[in-house]
Amino acid sequence: MRVLLAWRNLTASKKRLAISTSGIVFAVVLMFMQIGFRNALLDSSVEMMSYLNGNLFLISSTKYRLLTNDPFPLRRVHQARGIPGVTEAWPLYIETEAAVWKNPLERSSHAIRVLGFDPNDEVFTLPVVRDQQRVLLRPDTVLLDDRSRDFVGIAPPGTKTELTGRSIEIVGHFTLGADFAVDGNLMTSDRTFERLFRNAHAMTSRLALVEIGVLRVSDAERIVPLQTELQKALGHDVAVLTRPEFMAFERRYWEKASPVGFVFGLGTVVGFVVGVMICYQILFTDLSDQLPQFATLKAIGYDNGFLRRMVLVQSMLLSIFGYVPALGLSFLLYKLISVLAGLQMRLSGSLIVVMFCLTVVMCVLSGSLAVRKVLSTDPAEVF
Repeated sequence: MRVLLAWRNLTASKKRLAISTSGIVFAVVLMFMQIGFRNALLDSSVEMMSYLNGNLFLISSTKYRLLTNDPFPLRRVHQARGIPGVTEAWPLYIETEAAVWKNPLERSSHAIRVLGFDPNDEVFTLPVVRDQQRVLLRPDTVLLDDRSRDFVGIAPPGTKTELTGRSIEIVGHFTLGADFAVDGNLMTSDRTFERLFRNAHAMTSRLALVEIGVLRVSDAERIVPLQTELQKALGHDVAVLTRPEFMAFERRYWEKASPVGFVFGLGTVVGFVVGVMICYQILFTDLSDQLPQFATLKAIGYDNGFLRRMVLVQSMLLSIFGYVPALGLSFLLYKLISVLAGLQMRLSGSLIVVMFCLTVVMCVLSGSLAVRKVLSTDPAEVF
């Protein structure tokens, strides 16, 4: 009975239903986008880490985020290679502060992230990188991330340009993607990396300082004991992290220390509050228009409990009406932003479920507030 009445109330006027649904759609899409941007911030920041071919990772113990230049001595990687249970240990060099890339198409200059490694090492799991990395043995060559932002300039192999004032040749592409701090990525050999970023006044080679050590182990079941053993053997100037710890390390910075994570989290809360207000206005207007019908129900004996439950059912039905088109529109917007901005906007199953629950809570909460108008109505006053 309650469900049928709630359904008839919603569908009695197709125009009013369309207007009500559009309001819910707006609120849900707003929340979808805020949560989507926050997740993209976190996912994009650790995307490169997910493609590293390691079980354990070395970073400087004073490093607080991946993009900071805070290297540790290369000898720590060599030491790790000598620990029983470690089958491979490779250095990975990263430069963002001194890397200036000249767009090969427009000749404009932009900051870019450069990843340097020995082309004979299997540092990355990306098949396209493994297929091409031997080409990097040629001096002054790079692989260009084809998901870099458009202004970086995606040019075909064979194109020559400049990187940090040095002539460089693009010999291939790979797919990684930009994030909120990096507009594009390059991969090059460690020897080319040395020529590009060596300090003329430094007493040691640029390759003597490493940003990340990528370690492979022989027994994945012994990662934690081996991690403890490595930490004792290598000393306190490096931190030994498992993959989950390594990714959580970077996520923690964006969630806790960066204002960007706070802004998107606050945006989600604001979107929910705005949604509650929109939904409340929609339901309050609908209930006010239908007040004579509710007064009639009260006059013939239906109590406030019945009316409250009917309005809550109506709220839940309205949430479903609004959620379905909002989900479709959000899917399209996620795809569009992924293509245009190069961000990792993923509409995961867990996000779909969470957003549906938020939508239902939003509408039910609004219905609980709006139903007070009905409960306080005296049938004698209406008629």
